[in-house]
This record gives sequence, structure tokens and C-alpha cells, in this order.
Amino acid sequence: MKKVALACLCILICLFPLDHHVCSVYKLTKNGKTIVGNNEDYFSPNSQFWFEEGRKDTFGVMYMGLLNNFPQGAFNEAGLMYDGFYEPYLAVNETEGKLDIPIEEALKIVMQTMTYVEEVQAYLSTINLSFITNGQLVFVDKSGTYLIIEGDEMIVGDEPEKTFSNFYYSQITSVDEVNLEYYQNGRKFLASTTEKETLDYCSEAMSHFAQANIAHTQYSTIYDLNELKVRVHLLHDFEQYVELDLKQEFTKGNHRTMIAELFPKESAGYQFYETYNNPDHPSKWIEEYLKGQEFTEEDLTNSGFDMVINQLGYEWLNYKQDAEGAIKMFSYGIELMPNNANLYDSLGEAYFQHKDWKNSLKHYRKSLELNPENENAVKMVEKIRELEKTDSGK
Repeated sequence: MKKVALACLCILICLFPLDHHVCSVYKLTKNGKTIVGNNEDYFSPNSQFWFEEGRKDTFGVMYMGLLNNFPQGAFNEAGLMYDGFYEPYLAVNETEGKLDIPIEEALKIVMQTMTYVEEVQAYLSTINLSFITNGQLVFVDKSGTYLIIEGDEMIVGDEPEKTFSNFYYSQITSVDEVNLEYYQNGRKFLASTTEKETLDYCSEAMSHFAQANIAHTQYSTIYDLNELKVRVHLLHDFEQYVELDLKQEFTKGNHRTMIAELFPKESAGYQFYETYNNPDHPSKWIEEYLKGQEFTEEDLTNSGFDMVINQLGYEWLNYKQDAEGAIKMFSYGIELMPNNANLYDSLGEAYFQHKDWKNSLKHYRKSLELNPENENAVKMVEKIRELEKTDSGK
């Protein structure tokens, strides 16, 4: 049988563990000005900006992330920005004697109180960074100096141009060997043009780093670190944009907005956002993506498509608090992969949160039938039996 766009589906494997993105960053410093472009590539359009105004001893900060409210990137009024990248596992060994605090807390301290990457390096050198064994952090300040944190490495540089993506600089000898098509496409554009320290040029550059597959470029942010301006593009549309003035945003107090809702409702990005979040048919967009393709369950499983369905379903269940939407998404996944024990387990959980004990028990049992070693299903079957006894005794 014809395989379903497996070249695209195989891309998904590099996106896990859950809640991580493929992304690209381009930094340009010229004539005393630093511009940074950032593409965020993912399935979900449910990204948001949130603004926290500064106080007497802290800077105002613009954060960006998904519905889980984890700050995947940020930009402060001192002209410092960062972005996080998912990467293959790289051990962090230098942890002895270092401070153990949550990553969110460490990043908040950095963005609320620091201006230059040398300060960031000094502070994060005191922190146990074992939380980034599958990740990389990149900071850029308004002087154009950058800091890369990967494993035990902290790399500081100030080249006028620098590109970053889902690879480790410490693990390569040349960026020519990076096997990421979108990244190399962006580099080809940079090599063929004369760089300009403008938002327009950086937008054009990021259009060449963008992706348009199942995990496409959901939004792009172009930062002027000196003027504190942010240009935003939605769904790899580099013709249309909105611009935000960071200082003006802070005058509005603490607030947040879904990125898609900054754009006209007739725009392609907003239309995708509405389709994706349709509670009556949450799988519609992915059905349209697969339409006309032929594939086997083995194809889908080998490409990591079950993990994609899980990611989508749990967004509905845990972050949108919509168990019915999650049930529809997991059920669609089971239609495609009827022998996937993990998806039956997920559907069991969705029914459990919906307080439908009968269907929850049914799907946990089916998961156990397919995978007798599923300890979670064993525990949940017992838990549901106890709940049924309690309900029947009322």
C-alpha cells in the first residue's frame, strides 16, 4: 500500500518527549542593533503571550508558551530574550553542590532581573541544570552576545550572525553537517543575501527557515532587542503580521492573549486555530491532512503517529478541560490504530475523567488485553471497581 506521507510523519519522532517543539532562531547584530527571529513549529496553534509588568526591582517580561503556561521563550524590557529547543539526550553531569530549583523559577529570576548574557551565565552556573538533558537554552542580549546552554556546556559568542535549531553546537564540527532541511534552507537564504538590521529582513529570513507540514510553523516572532518591538507572523504567513511595543504592553498591566486572536478572523492562521479547536470535531484538521492517503496501522505506529494522537488528546483533556473532545480524539486514533494499547489506555482515562465508569473500564480492559503488562490499566481497573461499589451503595 502507498505509505501516508511518511517523510512528514517521521519528522514527528524528533518532537518527543511531549510538550517540546522544533524551532529555529536567527540572530543578527549590525550597526549597533540586534534583531532576533524565532520560528515555533508544532501541531497545536494554542500558543499564547503573557505579559508581567515590572516592579521597583524587576523588569517587565513578555512570555510565550502553550496552554500549560510553561514559558518556552521570553523577552524582557532590558533587551534580553531566550528560547528553548528540544534536543536528543545529552547528559548533565556537573550537578554536585548546585542549587536545585524548578526551571520555571530559574528562568523567571533571569528574565526579571538580568540584562546581559554574562549575568545569566554566572547565575545559571550555580543551578543544577539536569532538567535540560533533552533540551538547550539560547539567550541573546541587546549587545548581540549570545549564550548557549547544552549539557554541561555554556558557550558564549558575539558573531554578528548566528543560527540555532534542534542540534548541539558542542556535538558538531560544522553547521554544514546538520541534517535538518528547514535549517539548511534558511542558511542558504542567508548566504545568498546581504543582511540588513531590519524587521523586514529578519522576517524574510525566517520565512526560509519555516515549515509547512503536519508540525508546521505556528508562529514567528521577530524581536528588535534595542527598540523593544516585536513583529508576529501566524502560521508561516510572512506577508501578514502584527507588531507589539513591549513598553506599551506593560502599561496595560499583567495580561495574556492567544496569539491567533491577534489576527483577523479571515486569516488562514485564525481559520486553522478555529478548526483545530472545534469541540464537535476535534480531529477534523488531521483527517483533512491524511485525506486521500493510504497507510497501514504499522506505518502509523512506526512513524510515531500514536504519540501525536496522545499529544493532541491530552491537550483537550488536561489543558482545555474538555473530556468529550479528548474522547473524540482518542477514539479517532483507535480507528486508525485499533491494536494500540496505549491509545486504549488514554481513552480509558478520558472516560474516567468524564465519570463514565462503564466505558472507562471497557477501554482499560482492552488495553490490558493488548498489553498485559500495563500496570496503569491494572490499577485503574481496580480503582473503577471500587468506585462502582461506592456508587452502588449510595
